[in-house]
Amino acid sequence: MNQNPNQSFNQGMNMNNGYAQQPYGGQSVKSATTAGLLGIFLGGFGVHNFYLGDKKKGIIHCCLAGSAILLELIAGIVLPSVLTWRALLTWGAIFSVLSAISSLVIVGNSIWGLVEGITILTQGDAGLAQKGYNVAPQPMYNQPMNGMNNMNGMNNMNGMNNMNNMNNMDNGMNQNQGQDNQNDQNQNSDQGN
Repeated sequence: MNQNPNQSFNQGMNMNNGYAQQPYGGQSVKSATTAGLLGIFLGGFGVHNFYLGDKKKGIIHCCLAGSAILLELIAGIVLPSVLTWRALLTWGAIFSVLSAISSLVIVGNSIWGLVEGITILTQGDAGLAQKGYNVAPQPMYNQPMNGMNNMNGMNNMNGMNNMNNMNNMDNGMNQNQGQDNQNDQNQNSDQGN
């Protein structure tokens, strides 16, 4: 029975565009690029934390963003629409303070998410792997090939041999030049006699 030699290798492996990947035991693979971009653009709502499975931090982000938005709506829209002008003038300072606090919470929460997103991007997949997240293996073309390293070693050896040959040629030329100088001296001494 003829069997494809790669068939036994492929059994037990998940093939994805020609790259062999080990099964991950039910955990989903996380990408630092995806998590970082979610943190940069939607970090104020904790989307990157939910993506990475850190529900506690994601809920904290959502609660901060939701409470700040709710406070802004109450201080800026609801209370001014139900109160009289006289009450608004009396309580206006309190509405301004509530609006300022909610704005600070929104900005602070967004900056927190932005910083987390940038940190995730700069650490890359290696940083996520160190924290215990399942990351995708690197494609094979990013890994060094042993055959190529051996070829480079052979080229370096040939280069060394060529250098040795050049040194030998130089030594030979120097010896010949030394003999020429000795012959010249012998000729000069013969002429002087």
